[in-house]
Amino acid sequence: TTFVRRVERRMHVLGISRGYEYLQRVQRDHDECEALFRDLLINVTRFFRDRSSFDVLNEHAITRLMQDSAGSQEGVRVWIPGCSSGEEAYTIAILFAQAAKTLNVPCNVQIFATDIDESMLRIAREGSYPIAQLADIPHELQEQYVIPHKERFNFIGQIRDMIRFSGHSLIKDPPFSKVDLVSCRNLLIYFDDKLQKTVMPLLHYAIRPGGFLFLGSSESVGR
Repeated sequence: TTFVRRVERRMHVLGISRGYEYLQRVQRDHDECEALFRDLLINVTRFFRDRSSFDVLNEHAITRLMQDSAGSQEGVRVWIPGCSSGEEAYTIAILFAQAAKTLNVPCNVQIFATDIDESMLRIAREGSYPIAQLADIPHELQEQYVIPHKERFNFIGQIRDMIRFSGHSLIKDPPFSKVDLVSCRNLLIYFDDKLQKTVMPLLHYAIRPGGFLFLGSSESVGR
């Protein structure tokens, strides 16, 4: 249904009324193919989206992982598939940094944030956001981890250095492995049952025994 709605929207924009005419347009017009691709990717994200969920994640997963990593050389590995423009990755990095500071342990954390949309990944890698988005970050964390400028802001080096943004398809490419936390939020809701049944074993494979899977409020592991 999402795909059909997006195709109908593009047809309306172009003044095309027949499906086969739009198919011909997409086949010969690379720019229109890219425009449809952009429309299909629903990049809705923000810092600390659903704040209460991040509070639970921090208490039950992040704090525990940092405690367990204190005597380990391996550190903590995090995978964020469908990271979009990077807000969730930076949010999780801040929470790990804060937990390490509170516990007085080294912050040995690697975050792999992946997406199929290179335009969103460029924004994420740049790590510069409009100053209006600063309102989503708790004030006490802004003071420690944010560098504000006149109209935009970015993050201190410690936060940026924890994250690696890269192109990766959750469906087509091999999954990451030996991951302590997978944060895959509000992505599965766009997959049908068959695709969810394909993806869930991949996420299960990626997570170490005793690791954590962080889903959106409307998502579950299914049957």
